[in-house]
Amino acid sequence: MAEKLIGKVTHYFTAIGVGAIKLKGKIKVGDVLRFKGATTDFQQKVISLQYNRQDIKEAKPGQEVGIKTEQRVREDDKVFLVIEEKKKVAAKKTKKETKKKKEVKKTKRAKKKTVDKKAKKAKSSKKTTKKKTTKRRR
Repeated sequence: MAEKLIGKVTHYFTAIGVGAIKLKGKIKVGDVLRFKGATTDFQQKVISLQYNRQDIKEAKPGQEVGIKTEQRVREDDKVFLVIEEKKKVAAKKTKKETKKKKEVKKTKRAKKKTVDKKAKKAKSSKKTTKKKTTKRRR
């Protein structure tokens, strides 16, 4: 998983377990953040996000927001946004889909071949019957 630096911790309120973070990038409720410092290194999902003591769903660069943290964070700890690599997952899905499509094509070809063989046999049997009938007429 890739990470993008989005801010740093400016203060930690121990009584309520909230870290004040100065943002350089966007975050929203539900994002996964990684806090990394000299003695800190953990990841957590953003559950509570506040700006000026008001709950918000999304924060913009330049804002200083409060985030409820599961562990203690310290001043100057760096905050990273954990980016899930969706492109690779999508590529795997397309590979699976192409495999399925190839299998479907193979089965269709196999069915078509058997149908073609049956049709050829039927035509050849008709030709032989026609030849026999023509021979009798002469």
